[in-house]
Amino acid sequence: MTICQNNKSVPKISLTRSSVNDLLTISDVAEHFQLQPSTVRRIVRNGQLSAHKIGRDYRLSWADVWMIEKAPQPRGAAQEARYRQSLITKVDIAAGMNVSIRTVDRWIASGLPTRNVGDNIRMNPQDAQEWLKAEFGLLAPLYPHLTDEPV
Repeated sequence: MTICQNNKSVPKISLTRSSVNDLLTISDVAEHFQLQPSTVRRIVRNGQLSAHKIGRDYRLSWADVWMIEKAPQPRGAAQEARYRQSLITKVDIAAGMNVSIRTVDRWIASGLPTRNVGDNIRMNPQDAQEWLKAEFGLLAPLYPHLTDEPV
């Protein structure tokens, strides 16, 4: 079944209570990506990020959020929980490791896993922690996202 909106045929979406609780607001997505809400709204309006308009607000699913990240999609409940964490920036890693941003850029070129959003380079804190441990044997204090506790 479809509904018509502004002379466009839009598929009718059936939402259950649990799926409604899993929908994200623009602010939630902005926090996840470490971006400004206005940037996320612009990405949605440009059609790069799929969203459902409810009244004047947008709602997004985790699947849609992960689709825009230039990275592998999470598989299974454990990975989904992991990739719901807020992403961190190069600045966060540089501050946590007390190195320059250029050093972090070199690490990225060497294989530090990223989950990019457009031109914005972001990383999952656990992925970064595991890579740093494997590459250098270090546990990075990626505060406030992770501590130097073992992974």
